[in-house]
Amino acid sequence: MMQLHRQYGYLLLLVGLLSMMMMAQLRAAGLEIKVTEQAEGVIAASGMAVAVHYQGRLEDGTVFDDSHKRGEPITFILGQGQVIKGWEQGIEGMAVGEKRTLTIPPELGYGAAGAGDVIPPNATLIFDVELVEASLPPTLANLTNDELLAAQKEGAIIIDIRREDEWAQTGVIEGAELVTGFQQSGAIHPEFLDKFRALVTDKDTQFVLYCRSGNRTNMLGNALVQQLGYKAAAHLEEGIIGWSDANKETVSYQ
Repeated sequence: MMQLHRQYGYLLLLVGLLSMMMMAQLRAAGLEIKVTEQAEGVIAASGMAVAVHYQGRLEDGTVFDDSHKRGEPITFILGQGQVIKGWEQGIEGMAVGEKRTLTIPPELGYGAAGAGDVIPPNATLIFDVELVEASLPPTLANLTNDELLAAQKEGAIIIDIRREDEWAQTGVIEGAELVTGFQQSGAIHPEFLDKFRALVTDKDTQFVLYCRSGNRTNMLGNALVQQLGYKAAAHLEEGIIGWSDANKETVSYQ
């Protein structure tokens, strides 16, 4: 009987050790989330626009990125694959004001490829994150001709993103700022973003883009909203073609 109990005890010990090994493997393969400061703000959910301040470092303590030093949090739409999987899982469910430490294994980070010279292959990443904003994502508004005129009267910045030859051909809407958005090849103009930011200095500033038919401004406007976080963006849905067809006035390009 004593021998039986001893064998049973060994069996329990073996099962316990195996369970501990399995749990350790699961932890190693999964995301670790540690709440360092609780809050009671809006809860981040898939599909919401979020702004996150963070510091990212390797396991040896090497800091590879820090939004605080830039003075601006990162913004993205949760659940749309705009950030690594460890962030998607680790940010969802956070409350505005909450702070967490995320330990992200390679398979939920940058995997075997790493990220350039900054993050080595198969790196475990540690992020201290703070959710500073969570809201329904802004969208690009589609304006009619009369809605553009009303927005202009209310102080919205009107921006014609066409090329110089197009301005000369049709004229421009009076009061519009002229900032070419795309080169002839279709590539984004290298000076566009700097000139745009000089005009639209705050992400809450209302602005309206227009082009020939609305196609270019639809693409560019959505990029400004979704990737750069501008919250009051609109475009003239039918462009200068619709404007001219409605016999709206233009002024000659000088």
